[in-house]
Amino acid sequence: MKIEEIKAKYDDLTFEEVEPSEDWAEDPVGYCFVIEANLHQKFGRATVMVDDLPRVAYSGSTVGIRKMLVDWAVSRDHLAYLAYELGRAEMAIRHGLPFMQE
Repeated sequence: MKIEEIKAKYDDLTFEEVEPSEDWAEDPVGYCFVIEANLHQKFGRATVMVDDLPRVAYSGSTVGIRKMLVDWAVSRDHLAYLAYELGRAEMAIRHGLPFMQE
């Protein structure tokens, strides 16, 4: 899925390109997601890391982020892990508890 497609389809999420680059392209070497919970502003954040460098971040409801990640075409195991972490982030946001991705 292309970034422009994700941005258009999930307009309820805030899109931020980290360290903008005109020639941004998905890297075949590998990528991962870092999940965060912003307790004070009550939203979650998923940052796409490519080769250990942050590239794109999505902020918004943890449910919206999960829906976006389903379309990202990650493996089922990775998706299950991300859904678990987003659930933990949501509970931290609701109850004002500290959150750290496992």
